[in-house]
Amino acid sequence: MANLYLTHKCKRGCPFCFARKVLKAANDVNEILTLEEIETFLDHFKDEIRDVGLLGGEPFQYPRLIDVIELLKSRHVHAKIFTSATDPLPEGLEDFDNSCGHINFVVNVGDRSTYNDRQFANLEHFFSKFHLASALSYTIFDLEKDNPEFLFDMIDRYQLVRNIRTGIALPIYKGGNQYIDLDDYKRAGEYFCKCSEQAAKRHITMSMDCGFQACMFDDKQIGRLTRLGAGIGFMCGAALDIGPGLQAWNCFPLFQLGRVNALDAKNMAELKDMLNAKLEETLGCQPGVRRECAVCDLFRRQLCEGGCKSFKSVNS
Repeated sequence: MANLYLTHKCKRGCPFCFARKVLKAANDVNEILTLEEIETFLDHFKDEIRDVGLLGGEPFQYPRLIDVIELLKSRHVHAKIFTSATDPLPEGLEDFDNSCGHINFVVNVGDRSTYNDRQFANLEHFFSKFHLASALSYTIFDLEKDNPEFLFDMIDRYQLVRNIRTGIALPIYKGGNQYIDLDDYKRAGEYFCKCSEQAAKRHITMSMDCGFQACMFDDKQIGRLTRLGAGIGFMCGAALDIGPGLQAWNCFPLFQLGRVNALDAKNMAELKDMLNAKLEETLGCQPGVRRECAVCDLFRRQLCEGGCKSFKSVNS
């Protein structure tokens, strides 16, 4: 899957945001991935593109979001929109017929104290329209304060998809965001287990997104998570990001370490190889982000990625 990075604009200001420093330092915050560039990308890679993510920044601040959705629909490409849903619904989305499931949403949320009244009203209105197509996303970034109960309450109140996509806050190159240090990963694993237990009592499942490592958990914890129906995965599932000018990068924590023009590749596999070569040139080929990864059987068998490469960028 590819992600279309539509716009730098975002008003949310999440402390853990991968893009926080990059967006603040952007030379032109109005720079966008144009509709024409999206058409060119789809034409170039043809039938390889069946699903895309739409992200930013905040996609709801992209001026032609409904046109992008309609373009993708005409090409039979499903769109997953990553949003905070704190902006008003973009023009055309209010009346969009999603009965056939052409789009779905991953909504990154915080507790009520992180919203002003207008933002929360926008979020509630969004849920009233698209609750059947909306799953929550939550990023673990503060092990002292994080409490998952508000997530479960939100799912019950608005009748959302009963699964929570859970990530761990990761560092970005040269810093600028809040993230979980590697020394705290065992605690983060315990926190995920606790959340999964609480969620299961309310018939909700938790799924791992970016950043999880197998060594965060012991065998008993993995067994319990499996019985609870948690989504478990330790390999990097990051999609390639395609941004303004059809520049491509691996994922946003690594945005500043290596970009290529997407059209220089004949297919998506070649594009991924080009980007991986860029990263190896910058970060080296050492396996994983811990010394132990070099002798880890799970890493050798490709059952664990060995952690996010963004940690290498911090220490490089």
